[in-house]
Amino acid sequence: MDRFAIAGVLELVQEYFHVNDKQAGLLQTVFVCSYMALAPLFGYLGDRFSRKIMIILGVSLWSMTTVAGSFVPPNLFWLFVLLRSLVGVGEASYSCVAPTIIADLFTSDMRTTMLAVFNIAVPLGGGLGYIVGSYVAKAFHNDWRWALRVTPVFGVICVILLCFLVKEPPRGDADGAQMQKRSNWFFDVKQVLKIKTFILITLGFTWVSFALGSLSWWGPIFLQKAHRAEGGTVDPKDKSNVALYFGMITCGAGILGVVLGSEIAKRYRKYNRRADPIVCGIAILLAMPFLFCVLLLAKDHQILTWIFIFIAETLMCSNWALISDMLMYIIIPTRRATASSIQIFIMHLFGDASSPYIVGQISDYFQQGADDKLTPWIALRNALMITPFVATVGGAAFLFAAVFIIRDRRRAEQTIECMYFIENESTD
Repeated sequence: MDRFAIAGVLELVQEYFHVNDKQAGLLQTVFVCSYMALAPLFGYLGDRFSRKIMIILGVSLWSMTTVAGSFVPPNLFWLFVLLRSLVGVGEASYSCVAPTIIADLFTSDMRTTMLAVFNIAVPLGGGLGYIVGSYVAKAFHNDWRWALRVTPVFGVICVILLCFLVKEPPRGDADGAQMQKRSNWFFDVKQVLKIKTFILITLGFTWVSFALGSLSWWGPIFLQKAHRAEGGTVDPKDKSNVALYFGMITCGAGILGVVLGSEIAKRYRKYNRRADPIVCGIAILLAMPFLFCVLLLAKDHQILTWIFIFIAETLMCSNWALISDMLMYIIIPTRRATASSIQIFIMHLFGDASSPYIVGQISDYFQQGADDKLTPWIALRNALMITPFVATVGGAAFLFAAVFIIRDRRRAEQTIECMYFIENESTD
């Protein structure tokens, strides 16, 4: 919610700070850049120190910086950019280690289910961010700053619950071996990067994130510009409705995608042990025709566009829990936070860190000197046209990962078994 509340009121932010599309895209880019840049540090700490403390500090930091951003005056856009980057720092400390705690509590199909529940928070929170951001701003006479003053309240509640209800399990506990850290970080990184499945699912996730990052950031504005290009005007109520519909679809499609992807993979595993990357790859490739239709039909066929957005988002969100699950079973427990941080770094560096800025810059290039209502929509549509091609390459990477996944999983299981016997012998 904190991440996408800005996207729900992006045009109001642009008007407040007097910034163009390129600068507006920079807001998401700096957030993700700080998120990815510090991920390796938090991955290192997450494999060695208390994960619970890291999570509490992370939630506290991003909640405080979100509120602080709402008090920035219109002549200090650079300060607002800086505060959005600090939100990314807080989220990085959380995202690297939270899935590893879940992995240490559950195994097999139950782990897949619990990671699916965890990953539902992404589309649910993203969708609520659009909705809450736009409607809170509307309630306060289109003052977008109030959109950043609501969600941090939930952050405070989360910190209290984390302090009193969460007990951190020993690393590797669910896998039958309570493992202590022995190797250094550089050795861990080297071993992780030798795993072909890890490399391929990370590349697939990266290219899909490139598409999702730009679409989630520019989607509401793209649809508003499509309405203008059709000859209408977009008043504040219409803007709120677009954000509401986009948020509702993001929530519904994201939750449905995560649940369907996890459930289909669990059932398909009974017949094919390579099910997880195959389900990820096929879902992405199936989403591409619908994504093209969204970009081509948005101006003339609004209802059909919303239907295609729902289908495309459902298919593209179906891999989130499966990616986390694959990472947990091809990586040994004492390297999971490190592997997660590497994946986050690569995914954001070449994915959604750069895509909103790139799309914004391409859009600005295509609409230079234009003063009509049609050109801005065409410019943004042309810029967004790169996303289906990039995501298609990501789908192919997932399918290629199916070649190596059985071998890499077996090696991780054998390593855990060896460490288990070593621990027992040292105890005896």
